[in-house]
Amino acid sequence: MKRLFTIIIALMSISVLTAQNVDGGANDLMKKVALQYQKYATMQFHYTLKTTKDDKTLGVSQGDFYLKGNKYKTNFGGQQYFCDGVSIWSYDKEANEVSIYEYDPDDDQNLMNPQLILKDWNAQFRAKFIRDEFTNNVQYSIVDLTPKTAQSFYRIRLYINKMTLQIARVALYEKDNTIYNYSIEQFKHDISLDDKLFVFDKTKYPGVEVNDMR
Repeated sequence: MKRLFTIIIALMSISVLTAQNVDGGANDLMKKVALQYQKYATMQFHYTLKTTKDDKTLGVSQGDFYLKGNKYKTNFGGQQYFCDGVSIWSYDKEANEVSIYEYDPDDDQNLMNPQLILKDWNAQFRAKFIRDEFTNNVQYSIVDLTPKTAQSFYRIRLYINKMTLQIARVALYEKDNTIYNYSIEQFKHDISLDDKLFVFDKTKYPGVEVNDMR
């Protein structure tokens, strides 16, 4: 789950990349992408995750993501996550159980914290322009992000639509040869998202077991 949020928050907050050491024109491209994403007050998209290792498909799953400031909601497999900027709810559908945690932007152990993931982002990665390519008559620019310090992964590859300046695909490469490919679909921005969307409403989950860890 940490990998999922690392990639999604990186996608949604690409503006922090503009101060990196870059080459091949990646800096100019990222500045344009940054300006585009900074305009969005809210965002929503559907994603498909394909996990592979050594050219073998390990699994394919889908989910939806909603973002409004420091609030977010997503579903991943049998899990649902809600964050209203104060509390975080992690709901397990199969067990009909929800765990509640305090949202703390300074908690280094809080893997669900977008602010933590974004902390010093521009100091953690280098960006490099790889190439332009066409897929289904759409031109994409490919940019690689490599961590400046040792991580379990060695590269995040972004596929950026040159016309819309939106990211259509993200691939994370682990050192054990596992690759997480996220395809971003049905992207919407500046849509109305009620704050209630980011709060777990236990009345909608009859019999749910609540574990309040706050």
